[in-house]
Amino acid sequence: MSLQVFLQAQLLGAEDFLVAHARGGPDETSDFIGRAAWLSLYCEVLPRALLSELKLSRMLLGSSSAEQFLLVLAEEDIPRANDFLMRAAEAVAAMSGNTLRLIWASTENLGAWPVARKRLDDALLAKNSAPLAAGSGPDFFAPFSPAMDSGADHHFGDFAQGLPTAKQVGWSAGEPAHLTWDEGQHLWGLGDRSESGDDTILFPRRFAMDESGIRPASLEELAERADGAPRWGVLRGDVDRFESRLKGTASIEEHIHLSELFKEFFAGELSLLCTLGDFWRKVTIVYRGGDDFAVVGTWDALLKLALELQRLFEKFAEEHFASFAGLEGKTVSMALAIAPENETPLAAVFEDAGIQLRAAKAMEAGVFQLFGRALEWKRMRDAAQLKGDLMRLVEEFGYQPEYIHDLAAVHREAFPARVAGRMKPVRVDKPWRTYMRLSRVVPQSRGKEVSNLRNAVITDLMGKKGAGFKLRPSARVGLEWARLAAGD
Repeated sequence: MSLQVFLQAQLLGAEDFLVAHARGGPDETSDFIGRAAWLSLYCEVLPRALLSELKLSRMLLGSSSAEQFLLVLAEEDIPRANDFLMRAAEAVAAMSGNTLRLIWASTENLGAWPVARKRLDDALLAKNSAPLAAGSGPDFFAPFSPAMDSGADHHFGDFAQGLPTAKQVGWSAGEPAHLTWDEGQHLWGLGDRSESGDDTILFPRRFAMDESGIRPASLEELAERADGAPRWGVLRGDVDRFESRLKGTASIEEHIHLSELFKEFFAGELSLLCTLGDFWRKVTIVYRGGDDFAVVGTWDALLKLALELQRLFEKFAEEHFASFAGLEGKTVSMALAIAPENETPLAAVFEDAGIQLRAAKAMEAGVFQLFGRALEWKRMRDAAQLKGDLMRLVEEFGYQPEYIHDLAAVHREAFPARVAGRMKPVRVDKPWRTYMRLSRVVPQSRGKEVSNLRNAVITDLMGKKGAGFKLRPSARVGLEWARLAAGD
């Protein structure tokens, strides 16, 4: 009887792969979208291709996502699997200009799953720490060059062109790093959901189309569809401490179930949300991993999408993990980066959102990073209330939108004042002085309703306690939100 072996593979360098080459040029957006689609699919396709090439059952695929997969093989199949993955790794490195590395490790199914999982983790860590062990050879010491193999410069742009309409994704042994649409040696269907026993790859695709409905809208077209300021941005999200939750699984079955559960949540919810009225013309799905995602769209739609997706994730976590100890995998953090100019490359804004997301997660789990502040999700209600009150003063009671800028000037950290030709921080030494400045910015008006609304705005800005020397973080977010909603 053959000994059962676990084989786990990881694709490293995804962030560099997405942003290293896709910078500027007329086809930059198409190239970036193609790279993101390829990255979302490759670790779904590669293990299926390995099983097909080795003429093994699809049932041996344990779990797969955008950047890793797990297989269960017989001991005698490991040498052939290693040869297959070695060829794929060399092709991936060449195609990506050495920004991507495919590493893998295997271990016998001996002992409890946590023990086997640790052996896999240790082996993968050793390979990640010692790249020469993967067979890089003397070329490893050659001067770095981002040059890719012949044809790769156009491959991802061409790949993006067929993305909206493709029904299948294909792979061929002659080009193990390339994926194709609706042709290839081996083919797999693409779908928004997976059914039991079906080999369809879970791959949600939602595009905000142009006015003709023929092609995806450009970034500039997206920006013009925003309510308020014509701006676009990128929203990225990531489950907090997901790896820790996975490492806490007691069996291989639980590991696979958990991996598929999170993947199906993001695929299903993103796919559904992007068909709703608030989002279908404003949001395009860029990337969906096993526990993370990225979308591009108008700034206002992305903000609403983040709030709705967090609400759904909270219900999802309560339903599936209420009895689990610890907070691992129970919260999601997100970051919204808005393009400083509508001509800014998509890759640059995507990278900025990633930097902000990692910085926010390093401080606290379960936060939303936007407008230069990281807020707990529950504090977004305060920001939304302030934004709504500010917009009512403008739209219903005739206040000038410029007063929102004047309110923001009270914030001494972000808005310096010009004194004698030099920029100096605004000094707000006492709470009553802060109140007086805000009162002058928001003038008194006749009528009880507008007076109450005005007082509510000032209270939201300062807080109910008298020790507010500067605006609360939620107030800062509410001000920026209202500023963009007013059309700045």
